[in-house]
Amino acid sequence: MSDSLISEQVKQYYDNAYLPEHFTQEEERFLRPFFTNLDKPVFVIKNLPSEVKGAVASRYSRATASLRRLFLNEYLNPIIYPDMQKGWENLSADEQYESMQLREKFFAWLSFQEENGGVEEIVNIQRGRAFFEKWLAQYGDDSIAELGAELVCLEGISLVASKEIEDKRIGISPLEKSTRYVQFWEKKANGQYQYCIPYELQDEEKETYIQLMDKLFSTYNDLAQPYLDYIKQLYPKGEDETETSFNASRGARRFDDLRELLPFGTQTNVALLGNGRAFEDLITRLLATSLTELQWCGQCILEELQQVTPSFVKRSLTPRGEITRQYRKRLFGGKVSLATKYILPSQKVTRPTEWVMLIDQTPDADALVIASYLFSQSGDQSLASVLSQVKTFSPEKRAQILKEILSLRQSENETPDRARDRFHKVPRAFENASYLFEFWARGGEYRDLHRHRQATQERQLFTTHWGYDVEQDLETSEFYESVEKVFAKAEVVFEQLVKIDPFVAQYVVPFGYIQHWYMRLTAREIYWIVELRTGPQGHPHYRMICQQLGHVAKAADPALFQGLLIDEASYSLARRESEKKIEKKLESFS
Repeated sequence: MSDSLISEQVKQYYDNAYLPEHFTQEEERFLRPFFTNLDKPVFVIKNLPSEVKGAVASRYSRATASLRRLFLNEYLNPIIYPDMQKGWENLSADEQYESMQLREKFFAWLSFQEENGGVEEIVNIQRGRAFFEKWLAQYGDDSIAELGAELVCLEGISLVASKEIEDKRIGISPLEKSTRYVQFWEKKANGQYQYCIPYELQDEEKETYIQLMDKLFSTYNDLAQPYLDYIKQLYPKGEDETETSFNASRGARRFDDLRELLPFGTQTNVALLGNGRAFEDLITRLLATSLTELQWCGQCILEELQQVTPSFVKRSLTPRGEITRQYRKRLFGGKVSLATKYILPSQKVTRPTEWVMLIDQTPDADALVIASYLFSQSGDQSLASVLSQVKTFSPEKRAQILKEILSLRQSENETPDRARDRFHKVPRAFENASYLFEFWARGGEYRDLHRHRQATQERQLFTTHWGYDVEQDLETSEFYESVEKVFAKAEVVFEQLVKIDPFVAQYVVPFGYIQHWYMRLTAREIYWIVELRTGPQGHPHYRMICQQLGHVAKAADPALFQGLLIDEASYSLARRESEKKIEKKLESFS
């Protein structure tokens, strides 16, 4: 166990807030080889092939069960109890024999693990750790820490915490519990809805917070079934739909609309695949923040990784780690003091009529993209020389060259097709043109667009100051009055908490409220985001935002974005066609 880098009170508070899942003694035996612990909210998966890690983490994002329970039910139980699985009686004698043999192999492997103390007692793992530490001490080569990756899971953390963790762009690949496919009305074992209570809140503020969170979640719960019935009446089953695809698409629409009630204090599950270097940096970042939940997350990740790759995170405990944490704290403190010193306070908060605004762009972007595209095949010429030649071309000639480059996304005689061509990424040269955009969007859509980690982005604190926005079907329904009432309460509580701690106040902000951030995007990333996010299965609100992004980009550089494929259609049921396709694919496997 590591030395704690956070206060014992904070650690105990969040540790005690987690309700460990009950496993039988037999289940614990089966699970123990695969996880660093069975009773904590943060753990590392071990002794599993990469494909299985990826599969269980992906399934995890759309399941209500915990990852350890999910793994037990869907991966281990079919091996341990093959004769109790659905369809056992339909298997041939040979297939049943093979299943029972697999069961015996598993128990033999399990016994081997127990008798020999796991892989660390068999492989000379200490030699590898000693090599890493010696190499790092002698040469300071951090890059070797990128050669080892682990899958870390965090269960029951707030969406505030998950966004900060996922803001780590390089070396970490996150997968988070979906608010579009998973319900959040189920209560925990202690009778509380699925939300975090920050350590910073005490006494009256804590009681006020709990009352609001209960109201937000109870409204979400109360509207879930009647709103689903309303959506089914509004969009009846088509002749080309099965009962399964009908229920799935209308259920997704229900979650899409009602998720605006979920606050950023909602608990979520996150799986993080990352290399050692990235995790060390993430731990340092989290421990340097002002929110105690984030500090606790950093400490827990450190403790779990120490069990599997201690050499990769060892520097977090060294003086160098402390120096880096202090630097990060100074960066934040400097931002606050300098903003106070040089930026005048806003007199009135008003959101522009558009969701997307262009703030800055690369000059002569078309010429720069063409020159960098042709550079590798320009003989011994310098990039400056190639660029100077391209700049002499007329705008029409540049547009023609770009048209020829973009036409390579289609084979001969093919017409442009968004669904197909979006996988044919425009050339890397398009990364040399960048654009700075300012965004306003609902909190839920911010979460969706935040996933594009190639972008440089930074947000303001989650707030209610920009007002809220919901889907038209919800706004025109009989349920809207309930939403307005609970949103009004959220604004009152937010204003109370923001005076005490603006970081903690973020926990009560519902998704339906507009948030504000910037993104610097290359032309290549604009192509990817717009063509991906305007597809028919996308959430209606972020489809509209990404349509606007595409229009603004085309207006800024028509020649460069002449090949941008924007789906301009309106889809009242975002998941309808997608669910039909999924069902057909599943049928092909049966």
